[in-house]
Amino acid sequence: MGSIFLTLQNTASTLIAVSGFAFMARIITQEEMGVIAGLTLLTSLATLISDFGLNTSILKHVSELRGREENISDIVVSATNFRTLTCLVIASALFIIAPNLSETLFKTNLYTYTIRLLSIDVVLLSLGPLFNNVLLGAGKLKKIAVFGTVSVMVRWFFITAFLLVGKGLDGILLGWIAGDAILMLMLAASITKFVSFKKQAIRSTRQQILPLLKFASPLYLSSFVAFLYGWYDKALILAYLSLSDLGIYNTVYTAFSVLITIASALGAALLPYYGMAYGRKDHQAISLGIKRASKYTMLTIFPLTLGLLATSKPTLSIFAGPQYETGWTTLAVLSLFGLVYGITPVLSNLLLIYGKTKTILLLSFIPVVSSLALLPLIWILGLFGLAIMRGTSITLSLIMTVYFINKTVKIQIDKSTFKRALAASAMMAVTILVLQQIFPGSHLLPSYILVGAATYIALIRTLKVLNGEDIQLLRQVIGKRAAKYAGKILSVPSEAS
Repeated sequence: MGSIFLTLQNTASTLIAVSGFAFMARIITQEEMGVIAGLTLLTSLATLISDFGLNTSILKHVSELRGREENISDIVVSATNFRTLTCLVIASALFIIAPNLSETLFKTNLYTYTIRLLSIDVVLLSLGPLFNNVLLGAGKLKKIAVFGTVSVMVRWFFITAFLLVGKGLDGILLGWIAGDAILMLMLAASITKFVSFKKQAIRSTRQQILPLLKFASPLYLSSFVAFLYGWYDKALILAYLSLSDLGIYNTVYTAFSVLITIASALGAALLPYYGMAYGRKDHQAISLGIKRASKYTMLTIFPLTLGLLATSKPTLSIFAGPQYETGWTTLAVLSLFGLVYGITPVLSNLLLIYGKTKTILLLSFIPVVSSLALLPLIWILGLFGLAIMRGTSITLSLIMTVYFINKTVKIQIDKSTFKRALAASAMMAVTILVLQQIFPGSHLLPSYILVGAATYIALIRTLKVLNGEDIQLLRQVIGKRAAKYAGKILSVPSEAS
């Protein structure tokens, strides 16, 4: 049930963020959009340095301890104390060298005050995810869902308000701070209900933090490699091209990131289940969980990726404005490779759960190596080549992840659903593309989406992808009446629904 709340929160938050981004893109210039990308890069680097791998490792430890019904207070307090110290040091350094950073990144010192505002947000962004992962490891998915939605609403409310009164980039930063502050406060208040911060727990910090950091060290190194892979494309644009080019690419990748966000939410929803099953040494439950969950992730992600591919041009035009429409081919290529996210969520945290931190570190190098091999594509094809390079790397990452996980626990993917969901999604995409040729126009995007959705549902019915077991699950989630109507729409036999 909690996973449903998390997925709904993800959907709601994504809609709010997309709407807010679309408004922001029409208020600020392409150059300012490029500055936002640079500030986001700086924030990501600062929070990464202060992390020491704790965000990821706390997930494994909390979920495993909960599975064994052991107390988690000592480990949570130790991680919190250490993370608070490191993020304050990093934020202070950022505040002091803000003029130099502004000159280095943006070739002007005009953004010194903006970077100093960013240093405040670094503290919030360092502690918030740690607290979020404590709740996630404890299986508190409903609370995470509510807190996430509220923080996104607060963030974009203040960003919109500040932009309307002419605050520009500084107003956007103030909106970031407001949203991240409310999220951190809500998460901290929730954690104190089941984590003891008494003196005896605080005294144990030294004893707990060293083993925790030792376990997290390969994860920390892999995080740096992942950071380099995740940001080097934007860094190259920032170094060799204009801020306008970076603004266009940032907008394209933001649209594509909606798919990544949904996939990440699905993977996060499965982590507590995997962690607690591992704590009970129930490996068969994990294997069966992979198979069942893969059915729903593929049914969700496949139509979204191919739908985005088919509507990439009108989507960018409606999403951010006609000035960003030139990036549609880049978005289309990314969307095609995005099919891998139909499977990635069910595997994303298994190596962590099984403590394979060195394997995680090794896998983090794969996208970097593959990207270096394909680097000439950027100079030949520009952003289009960059999209091919990134798509190839995420595909190779999935292949190698499957290889290593299969050595630890048996992977079962619903192959029947894979074939049928992919076929239905492909036919849906073709239908949308044909419709655009007959009735062109970005303003018709809602119509394309409705026709595509209707086509996909009709094909799912025809191919009989869902069965009575799926409707039984819906009964538990949305109630008998709603499940009955869903069964009729999806053409599941009435006796099953």
